Amino acid sequence: MNKNKFMKTSYILPLLAVAALATGCSKENPFSGPDEGEGTFMKSSLSMDIDADGLVNTRSLTRAGVDADVDDFTVIFNREGEAQPVAKYRYGDMPEVVALQAGTYTCTATYGENRQAEWESPYFLGVSETFEVVANEIVSYLDPIQCRLENIKVTVDFDQALRSRMSSDSYAEVRVGASSALRFGLAEADAQKGGFFMHQNEITLVAVFNGTVDGQEIVETKSLKNIEKGNHYKIMFKLHPDGTGDGTGDVNADVTVDASVIVEDVTGNVTLGEDDLLDDSERPNEGGGETPPPAGDAPVVTAQAPADIDAVNETSLFVSGGNQCIINVKSTAEGGITVFTVDIDSETLTPEALEGVGLPAHLDIANTPADLAAILGSEEFGFPVNVKGQSEVAFNLTTFIPMLDGLGAGTHKFHFEVSDANGTTKKTLTLVSR
Repeated sequence: MNKNKFMKTSYILPLLAVAALATGCSKENPFSGPDEGEGTFMKSSLSMDIDADGLVNTRSLTRAGVDADVDDFTVIFNREGEAQPVAKYRYGDMPEVVALQAGTYTCTATYGENRQAEWESPYFLGVSETFEVVANEIVSYLDPIQCRLENIKVTVDFDQALRSRMSSDSYAEVRVGASSALRFGLAEADAQKGGFFMHQNEITLVAVFNGTVDGQEIVETKSLKNIEKGNHYKIMFKLHPDGTGDGTGDVNADVTVDASVIVEDVTGNVTLGEDDLLDDSERPNEGGGETPPPAGDAPVVTAQAPADIDAVNETSLFVSGGNQCIINVKSTAEGGITVFTVDIDSETLTPEALEGVGLPAHLDIANTPADLAAILGSEEFGFPVNVKGQSEVAFNLTTFIPMLDGLGAGTHKFHFEVSDANGTTKKTLTLVSR
């Protein structure tokens, strides 16, 4: 089975309660069991939501051609205040009727295991919103659980020019943080075999090419900082076109090997950038040159408390609580910010609704057109505009939130993408109106 088909896909597990019970229960009194303190939760079919270029299709995993068996997801019910799960099932073995004691619950869905380094071992995780189980009642609805890739995928390849001149036993060794290494040779490259690595804070991906090229032994180390979970890092080793080095190693070397990386976001829409993001850290047996300083950090995108850019935020916190919803961006690169965009993805604030107030769903904050700048920078919104070259920017969404609440219940996502000379950072702020 081809594990590569996990790409470009988000898995969604809807666990819906229904209004009828399994065969054998009394229609007049479905809660006639021995424990009157229980409520009932029932299993529903499992579906997958695929978002590609804005087209959303719901279909079975088999028809979608994705190599993940719905039945192999693990579903866990946790009751508030209790350390241990109250129920845990392999989804394929989960009964149609699940009886739960009254209380406040969350439901967790997982697929795979979060291992340090393992071939073809994706780990998906999703946690529901809290929901109430009431004695002698059926849960009417539980919002879908969105399961996202929680570890890091790496694939390695070698370009044709390098393949034609390197020995068949050449390979690249990859590790992430303090994990054990996985070795990618020609067989793994041809099969696009994926290595999956556990995500940890402040980690670096290191890829080391070991091989013989034109009879010369080459050991070339490349590193990439700010590794993020949910991403697929596609590393391509290639022969340097002029064979004289890239300015960071021994210029007298007869053969040099460079690397580039494409970063693909597994958890959402696909974005590609084929820049040379990997920086040389050493050339162990080429003899010369000092180790160059590491590249600077990509822009930092954070939310000012009480907002949390890594969690779901209730809009009521900012509407009635007197709090501000501010996203802070900081660049340490020379030349400051080069790209700053915000994409609005809302269940209620649709592109048509945005047009009504003169806004597009895609906002260019770095190079803002004059007509859009007049609207964004107005007293009504107060957004920053034309921030290219700046080092610090505060994006205040507070005045925008009442508009979201005025359209009714829904989920709103603001996708931030910020770039400078050191790299690109993508973050998503999620707001929910009740």
